[in-house]
Amino acid sequence: MLEVQMVQAVFMEVLNWNRARINFLSNFIIALIKVKNVNLVEIATAFSGKAKKDSKYKRIKRFFRSFEIDSFSIAQLVVQMLSIKDGPWPIAMDRTNWKFGKANINILLLAIPYKMVAFPLLWMLLQKKGTPILMSESNSWIVS
Repeated sequence: MLEVQMVQAVFMEVLNWNRARINFLSNFIIALIKVKNVNLVEIATAFSGKAKKDSKYKRIKRFFRSFEIDSFSIAQLVVQMLSIKDGPWPIAMDRTNWKFGKANINILLLAIPYKMVAFPLLWMLLQKKGTPILMSESNSWIVS
């Protein structure tokens, strides 16, 4: 439980979210690290608290179904947690494509490489495999 409280303290400094969402995200991150797996059922088993596993699993699904995470807030959080000072920062860019049935899942990602790990800052779902990057007002990556 102490590690959840430590993560909450960092998140509260950066994220302008209510306490329940910060508590959820802190629990989720710690559980993800513990189980070393992205399976939500397994993550639910590592959540702290006295609720049943099924209740924890439903809570995870509700969070991701109903709450949109602001990518700018996540970028600020990553920079804060890495304790990196004002730029310039090295930036890694990657585009990857997966097939899910007949659907292409095509993601463009910007990350900060730090100690052999790339921490995602901003990402964008592209329309189809090999889509050229066209920035517009609706999908720009302007970070101030």
